[in-house]
Amino acid sequence: MPNKLAQLAVGRGGITVADAVKQANTALDGLKDTSISIIDEKLLEIDRLFGPGNPERAGLSLDILYEKASRIIDAGGGLPDSGLDECARAVCDLVVRSRANRICDWDAIDVHIATLKVLRVQGQSLSATQRWTVLKGLSDVTAKRAGEG
Repeated sequence: MPNKLAQLAVGRGGITVADAVKQANTALDGLKDTSISIIDEKLLEIDRLFGPGNPERAGLSLDILYEKASRIIDAGGGLPDSGLDECARAVCDLVVRSRANRICDWDAIDVHIATLKVLRVQGQSLSATQRWTVLKGLSDVTAKRAGEG
């Protein structure tokens, strides 16, 4: 049976939902390489500045870590179903809670950075359950190491 609303939309220069989804997916595919490039750049910067290899990291503001993790969240669409954007959110949460409790736990930061790197390489090959387990572990680390109590 013909759908009158669909006929009106398509008949007046509109497009179908299926065509709109196809166009959106094509546009996202065009941004994938740029997103991955941003993610890789920010991961390198995070590791260089805040990783255990930088003996001067204690003198850096965690606001820089927050900003770089936020950029990974913004670009997360380049690696869907990797858990990378959720991990970057966990980094931001760690920074916020660390600031609120006046704590800077480098072991917790190291775990978060290592997890970012693992999810960048292997996140998309993990099952949803495996990614959830990894991210739950980060949440537990944050609660224990930078939590209120």
